[in-house]
Order: sequence, then C-alpha cells, then structure tokens
Amino acid sequence: MEYKLTKTFLSKKPAYKSFVIGAISLAVLMLFFGADPQKFSATKRLVFEQGEYWRAFTAALLHADLTHLAHNAFFFAGLAALLTNYFGFWVFPVLSIIAGGLINFATIWFYAPDVSLVGVSGVVYFMASFWLTLYVLIERRQTVTTRLVHAVAVSLIFFFPETFQPQTSYLAHGLGFALGVPLALLYFALNFKKIRASEVWVPIEKHFDEMENIILLEESSYRQVPLEEDVPVQRASGCVQCQQH
Repeated sequence: MEYKLTKTFLSKKPAYKSFVIGAISLAVLMLFFGADPQKFSATKRLVFEQGEYWRAFTAALLHADLTHLAHNAFFFAGLAALLTNYFGFWVFPVLSIIAGGLINFATIWFYAPDVSLVGVSGVVYFMASFWLTLYVLIERRQTVTTRLVHAVAVSLIFFFPETFQPQTSYLAHGLGFALGVPLALLYFALNFKKIRASEVWVPIEKHFDEMENIILLEESSYRQVPLEEDVPVQRASGCVQCQQH
C-alpha cells in the first residue's frame, strides 16, 4: 500500500505568541532608532582594543536612516515570528541574538579600526538562511527539486542586492547567510526524531478505471424487454410451426 505525506513539522498554524514576538521585535528596533550611534555602534577599535564587546550586540539595534530601518524591520519581524512559531524560543531570540553578535565580531575584524557598523541586516540574513535550509530539509510534501528552486528563488528575489552601495556591509550579509546554513543543519540533526515524528502519512486510495465499468445488479438498472404478442400455433404431425409477424 502506498502512503502520502499530508503534514510535516512546518504544517502547524501560527500561534498567538509568534505574532507577539514579531511585534516586540519590531518595537525594539523602532525604540533604538533614535538612539545615539556613539553609545551603541561597534567599531574594531572600541570592541577589540577597548574591550567594549557588548557593542557587537547593540550595533544590530541601530540603523542609519528610516529607509534602512524599514527594510530590515519588515524581514526581521516576519522571520522572528516564523522562527519562534516553528522552532521555539531557543532559535529566536536566543540563537539569533548570539549569531548576530558573532557576525558583527567577524565583520568589524576585517574593517578599519574606526569604521562603524550598525544595523540588523546580518541577523536577518542569518535568520533567512536558517529558515530556508530547514524548509528544504523538512517540507517533504514537495520534491527536493521544487524545494531547492523555491529556496533559491526567495534568496535571489529578497536577499540579493539589485545595486551595490559602498555604505552597505555586504560582508555582514554574507557572513550571516553563511552561518545560518550549518546551524540549521545542526538543529535538524539534533531534532531529527521530533521533526520526523510530526509527519502524518495517509494511505492512498487507488481508483481503477475498470471499476467504473462494473454493472451494479440493481433492479433499477435492468432493461425491461416487452413480451411479443401471442403467436398463432398450428400443431401438425407432432411438431410446432411458428409464424412470425
């Protein structure tokens, strides 16, 4: 008997708490929009030479302008809700915040001592690659090819820059996206049994064409044949002769 996969780990409906987390995430970014960059931004000199390591985390909360904030806030809040709903508190905000700090540490290490880094873009790219990687691994209701095409298409449409601007840290974007893939693979390996246990398989009912040709023996399906009129019969020499009309 063949079976069809109808539900996966990603089939559950969004929970109320996920929307709350998304709203809180958006509110935090808006709250820090007017903050003084000198107090929270990260540079190589401040972090590695003066030991202000916390700046690698707070720098993600700052944005250069309203356009920068609007672009990041949309994806950050949406991905925060998704990751919380399907993978829990430890993926977002805990793992995502830690990953954001690591991304900023690595990014400013390659910059000049006084180049300031702000923005949550690195975290957004990490969250996106984490989600897309797990989507490819979990959503087995679709073929592998279909899943890969979807993941690549989303990545190119939403996360590949149309134009390159010198003030944008594409290094942070690349590091964030690169970090999301192995951590998603690790999450999948650690939670493999739970993920597969959530799958629901149902038997496939086969319908054969020949079954449609079976005549049901019901009284209503019989075709009544009218009896012919009485036929005159002549009996002679012990035989019967029938005259047909």
